[in-house]
Amino acid sequence: MTDGSRDLLESFGKLLQNRAFLMAVGHQAGMGGHGGPNGRRGQGRLLKVLAKTPDGLTNAEIAEVLDIRPSSVSATINRLEEAGFVERVPSPTDKRAIIVRLSQRGHELFDQYHEHKDDVADQLFGGLTADEQVQLEQLLTKLSHQISDLDWDDFMQRGHGWPHGMDRPRF
Repeated sequence: MTDGSRDLLESFGKLLQNRAFLMAVGHQAGMGGHGGPNGRRGQGRLLKVLAKTPDGLTNAEIAEVLDIRPSSVSATINRLEEAGFVERVPSPTDKRAIIVRLSQRGHELFDQYHEHKDDVADQLFGGLTADEQVQLEQLLTKLSHQISDLDWDDFMQRGHGWPHGMDRPRF
């Protein structure tokens, strides 16, 4: 099994060296943004949370879900509201509370995002049958669980796997 595992590691290495693949997969989590000084990563995270919560959330609920300061939530909501992606509405159950939810433009943004994501997924995995896609998903999930159980401090030690006293050669 060592040869098979080594071949798999090399195949993963080749896949991860493919810039187009990394760009396609890497952009999924943050909706194409890398964060930065304008806080786009936080905006994307907030939009994703609101997209999954059609009735909307209060500022306090958003702060809790995203684990960020309430002042950061307010600033992010202000930017998104100015861009037309969210709206604030009075809570139907609590006159003191304001609910933040996606605006029509925000919903349109997510419709476009999902269409783009579907196109990318079809391009990446369209060469696999439906059964192969299911099997790949199951295998990647299993691998992900196994990886989360590894002791990365031990695994990433300099020269790991090389005889004692030898520096790891650069390939």
